[in-house]
This record gives sequence, C-alpha cells and structure tokens, in this order.
Amino acid sequence: MSHPPVVLVHGFLATPTLMSPMRWRLERGGRRVVTPKLSPLCIQDVRKLARQLDVTVERARRELGQERVDVVGVSQGGILSLWWAHHVGGWSKVRRLVLVGSPVRGTWAAAAGLPVLGAVSRGIWQMLPSSPFLPELDVDLPSNADLTTLSIRGDPVCPAERCAVRGADNQVFDGPPGPLKHQYLIFSRPVFRHLEGVLDRR
Repeated sequence: MSHPPVVLVHGFLATPTLMSPMRWRLERGGRRVVTPKLSPLCIQDVRKLARQLDVTVERARRELGQERVDVVGVSQGGILSLWWAHHVGGWSKVRRLVLVGSPVRGTWAAAAGLPVLGAVSRGIWQMLPSSPFLPELDVDLPSNADLTTLSIRGDPVCPAERCAVRGADNQVFDGPPGPLKHQYLIFSRPVFRHLEGVLDRR
C-alpha cells in the first residue's frame, strides 16, 4: 500500500529526536516521515511555529511529489498544526491531521513553567486556558477536514477533555498509573495502533 508522507511535529521543549520512537514505528509501516525542527525548542509564538511547519510541508510536497501529506502533531505540535490548518492554508495541503495529546483548549500545567520560561516564551502563555490565542483554534472545520484527536485519560499535563476538538473524531485511551501519562503517549501501543488505522484509511 502506498502512503502519503507523514509530517511528524514535535511539541514544547522537544526536538525531532524525541519523536524517534513514533517515527521508527511509522517508518516500519512503510511510511516516509519528515520531522521538522521547530526552533528554538518550540517555545516561540505558535503562529511563527506554524509558518515554520508550512515551509516543511511545502518542501515535502515538492521533493516527494505529493499533493497532500498527513500531519501528526504531538502535544503543542498539535496546537500549531491545527492553527496551520486553519490560518496558513493547511487544509488544502493535508489529507489527514492527527493531534496526539494536544491541549487545544489549553492546560493549566503550562503555569508551572511560567517562572522559568515566561519571560522568553510566548508559546507557554498561549497554552494557558485563559489565553486569548486559543479561540483562534476553535473555529468550524471545513467540510473536507479529516481530523482525529488522541488523548490519554487522566493525563495531568494535557487532560483528555482539553484535547477534544469540536467536529473531530476524539478518541480517549487508558494509560498507565502514575504521573507520566503524557510522556507515555508516544510509546503507547493502543494509541499507535489507532494512529496507524487512521493513516491507513482510504
């Protein structure tokens, strides 16, 4: 089966290397995977990061000869991917958009990082539930949008109810006991199996 390329988008304070477990599994399934490096460490204004993502998507479309790509955004990577789709013309370039543990309704966990990062990171402020940025994500999906969200029940960083998108296929999975449910997302077999199923759909 021929698959469109997958653009795998990392989140806040992350790098493409941290996405390696998910990338390897996607590649083992026969997919070409592109992982943009969003600098610096994905802490900038989400809008700027979304435009960096667009450069990567355009390059992948051109170099791989594909009209559309699949985009998988992890954590804040999903937030910037959704903003890209809505505001940078992404819906015309993406076949399927999957958000993995992405707090599109904000997360109060971001407040814990404000004392250290608040002065240098606009992105951390944009993830607060009170942020004036978040309504830019809560807009009607176009009729041709194929959007899925995957989240973990009890995730203390990105609670499942804060990851749901109106009009999307919102899926919630059980995670392990303990506080590391958010980190578990990129290793979870049930989450990955569902992700593969979404990407395999014709």
